[in-house]
Amino acid sequence: MLLKLSVKDFALIEDIDIDFHSGLSALTGETGAGKSIILEALELLFGKRSDSQMIRHGKSQARVFGMFKLSRKVQLISGFPETIEISRTIDENGRHTVRVNNEIQTLQKLRETMQCVGSIHSQDDAMQLYDKDAYLKFIDDMDRKAIEPLYTNYLMNRSYFLDAKKAYEKGHLEKVQEEKQLDFFEFQLKELKSYQLKQGEKEELDEKIEKLKHFDKTVQALKNTRELLDSSNLQLDNLYEASKQLKTISFLDKVYEENQEKLMDTYYEIDAIRSSIEDALNMLDFDESEFNLMQERSHELSKIELKYKMTIDELLVYQKDLEDKILKVNNFDAYIEGLKKRMDDAFKKAFDSGEKLSQMRKILAKVFEKKIVEELKQMDLDKAEFKINFENLEASPDILFENGIDRIDFEISLNEGEPVKSLSKVASGGEKSRFMLALKTIHSLNEGLSILVLDEIDTGVSGKTAAKVAQKMKELSKDMQVIVITHLPQVAAKADYQYAIYKVFENNRMVTKIDLLTEEARIKQIGMMLSDDSLSSFALEQAKMLLSNK
Repeated sequence: MLLKLSVKDFALIEDIDIDFHSGLSALTGETGAGKSIILEALELLFGKRSDSQMIRHGKSQARVFGMFKLSRKVQLISGFPETIEISRTIDENGRHTVRVNNEIQTLQKLRETMQCVGSIHSQDDAMQLYDKDAYLKFIDDMDRKAIEPLYTNYLMNRSYFLDAKKAYEKGHLEKVQEEKQLDFFEFQLKELKSYQLKQGEKEELDEKIEKLKHFDKTVQALKNTRELLDSSNLQLDNLYEASKQLKTISFLDKVYEENQEKLMDTYYEIDAIRSSIEDALNMLDFDESEFNLMQERSHELSKIELKYKMTIDELLVYQKDLEDKILKVNNFDAYIEGLKKRMDDAFKKAFDSGEKLSQMRKILAKVFEKKIVEELKQMDLDKAEFKINFENLEASPDILFENGIDRIDFEISLNEGEPVKSLSKVASGGEKSRFMLALKTIHSLNEGLSILVLDEIDTGVSGKTAAKVAQKMKELSKDMQVIVITHLPQVAAKADYQYAIYKVFENNRMVTKIDLLTEEARIKQIGMMLSDDSLSSFALEQAKMLLSNK
């Protein structure tokens, strides 16, 4: 429960510090007094995003502080002690700081903790009654432990299906695109195959052609070399004889031995070179027709390289790629069929898991219907009938919605003999307010919350109905702390504690203040709520009577 709330330099609030108590507390005041500012400050302690625009004009930062007493259940979930102090600081640059027991905490951690502590109903929440997608959440809240594993499994299978569907659609598109190019692929493959390309062929041809282009020069150079190495000119035998002479005295000196070996090596090397040149000359042959064929082949290969802007080796790789593409297109039906089967299987799993989720929701819906009717009967809607209509949707990928396969509507009859119709169309403002209070009651009790904050949830209610709504809030406050912002004197009178929110003009500025009212002050405040312009003695008597019945 909320024990203390302090707000400093937040909107019209300069500095307030107020204690709260268990039971039912009513916050009352004229329109524009600042009740919504108090609520917004409280919402910051529950994890709402901060807004630097809410800093009081002329100040550099705003601060909201709250002290809460946690239930044993929340202590176990959050790991926090029984009493926690939460502060939110907002500066003019938009930076915000969250502290829990003076330690910096993440906003997400704060939200997770406070979701277990309490719930705040703002006036905007009433719009959920017009949002059919929100209806499923009300049902799911009936038993989150049962719903969560089914919903998680559904989301996982739905994700697999969406991936498989995307792959199938992509494959189908590829098939259409590549079928359009099939003739072109086949033409290119036929052309490339006609060249009978071989890896490295172009380089090898160019090397041979270059040699043949210099055939005469090569022959002449080899002949000249052979003549120069001929023994008659070089006196090669003299090298051999000199080596033999040195060998006879090699034992006398190391130098003689080394020189003798060098002469002998030189002799053998020159003789080997001469033999090699002789062999090269004997092997040389110039076939003009073959030379012409080589040049023609090289020219063809150059043309195909230029046409495709690839080398021969790259063209060989591309040729293999073309073969694969043509094979893929020709076998695409089997490929697409495989993708379709995968998609169909994934859809069946997703739909089956969606049906299991739907079946659990239908079970919870029956319990929810009963509880809503019970709550409405306590708020002067004795003849209310309430049904949750699950639409009959045909099994198809189109119904795999993010929140399941269900589309539902809340249907209600508020008058005896009238058929049930869509809640959003037939309920009046006061009836919607009571329906929302019923929703909040069921959710709070199911979740075991210790705080429920209600902002003008009694809008559109008056007279005898207002008294019943006030009594409902009173009974609810036996199970949890209920803080209600209200304009109804019946609700204010039922409260265990009443706080007056008002504005005063101080130091040339308007300031919002809040006071815990004494019994005497409550009579006057409730009397003002019962009056039009001025406080009458009749209104005071009515206020005393209302307070005496609390």
